[in-house]
Amino acid sequence: MAGHTDNQITIDAPMDLVWSMTNDVASWPRLFSEYASAEILDRDGATVTFRLALHPDENGRVWSWVSERTADEATRTVTAHRVETGPFAHMDIRWEYAQQPDGVRMRWVQDFAMKPAAPLDDAGMTDRLNRNTLVQMRLIKRKVEAAARAGRQLAGHRILVTGGTRGIGRGIVLAAARAGADVATCYRTPGDAVTTLEQELAGTPGKHLVVRADAGDADDVDRLLAECEASLGGLDAVVNNAGDYRPKPYLELDDTEWAATLQGNLNAAHLVTRRAAPLLGPGASIVHIGSTVAFIGMTGGVHYTAVKAALVGMTRSLAREFGPQGIRVNTVSPGRIATEALDEMPAEAAERQRGLVSSFTALGRFGTVDELAQVVLFLTGDRAAYITGQNIHVDGGV
Repeated sequence: MAGHTDNQITIDAPMDLVWSMTNDVASWPRLFSEYASAEILDRDGATVTFRLALHPDENGRVWSWVSERTADEATRTVTAHRVETGPFAHMDIRWEYAQQPDGVRMRWVQDFAMKPAAPLDDAGMTDRLNRNTLVQMRLIKRKVEAAARAGRQLAGHRILVTGGTRGIGRGIVLAAARAGADVATCYRTPGDAVTTLEQELAGTPGKHLVVRADAGDADDVDRLLAECEASLGGLDAVVNNAGDYRPKPYLELDDTEWAATLQGNLNAAHLVTRRAAPLLGPGASIVHIGSTVAFIGMTGGVHYTAVKAALVGMTRSLAREFGPQGIRVNTVSPGRIATEALDEMPAEAAERQRGLVSSFTALGRFGTVDELAQVVLFLTGDRAAYITGQNIHVDGGV
């Protein structure tokens, strides 16, 4: 007897948003609570091959597998199967999307069979999948509907996010685009991260720019902001996210490395803010991405800690200077956020990091990129109209 599940939920959001968010496999760890990582292995047209990894089980073991998925936007259907079957003899999945009067009905059908040596038989796995699917569907419904509500609030907003092809910056770019904003971002080095971001933005409504420019170089910044002005007509928000950090004990830190850290982080925020200011009007917002380490310190990171602390002072003074113009300035200071850098670590090293973070945060875990992005989007929107000069920690209670 084979296993079979058939579950559905209705999401009160536009079809394009439901489709784009639930078919962005790379962002699944931010959409599903069960996945720790989603690594894209190959793309061939509408077919994507990827590896999913779960969070560690009660014995500390991380389960992962490779799947293949083909999305047909014309029929709003998706077919998928496990390439690495693990305990399954086979696992085939079909997703269906249908417009209803009260939203989009999303249906998942799973057909499978368990191997004889698997810890659960077909009936046991059917029961487990049915229970877990309902949990995940409700979570997805909440997140997509929240994005839809944000979309009504950010529609028409024009936002520049520096350093937006990877990590926190990428999460902010995609969250802003899905929330209805026209988004511009920049990068220094071409690569797969740039290509995949361009692909994701191409499938998201709005006008979006991905420009090669170094936020720490004055000429590049002039060109970047000129492109924003020409293409978007101005800006409603700037998120200064670009920056880098190479750990080094203080006594081994030479002048070149100190200067590079200053240039890539603090000077970059200064250059972008100064050049962007003429494009901002009343109600606009500037958000600096700081760091919790500016307040707790970090061994091997004196240079990085210093520039992040300086951003907070910059924020307070800019808020006073720009306040009479109706422009708000704030800092968001993240703690440990799970980005692709964590996924790229060897499994044992990643688990050590998770254990370390759980030992010193009140919530006992890494934050997600989406959790941080939502705070940034709040500060760029009208609901934060009386918030300026502040530093908001998003660190899980360090």
